[in-house]
Amino acid sequence: MSFVLWKPCYCIGDHKIDNQHRRLVSLLNFLYDRIQEACSKKLIDIILMELVRYAEEHFRDEEALMERIRFPELSHHRRAHEKLLYEVFKFKEKFDSGLASKMDLLHFLHDWLITHIIDEDLKIKKYL
Repeated sequence: MSFVLWKPCYCIGDHKIDNQHRRLVSLLNFLYDRIQEACSKKLIDIILMELVRYAEEHFRDEEALMERIRFPELSHHRRAHEKLLYEVFKFKEKFDSGLASKMDLLHFLHDWLITHIIDEDLKIKKYL
């Protein structure tokens, strides 16, 4: 069973960006599956860093799209991306120090990803 179900309403209408969002959801589901198997903290770190690396690539592509379509909220969206990455690293520190559980990490990442797609990325849709 998936931790996060992909829903068509998450699509913004750009094939590349929508596929990247699906890939981020897949990475989060992969992390969930490994945690359910009681994987090591080292493996969690590896998957989390891959998720962050891919998110950074996605953010660059998304910002390039917003530049091409002259998205009026680009600077705000760019700051939101920076804040998201900062929040992940702050939460990772909490997780590493034992102040957050594996499930806390999963729920944080779920909210981090899905809330951003719904609250920010879907605004792009009407400009495509």
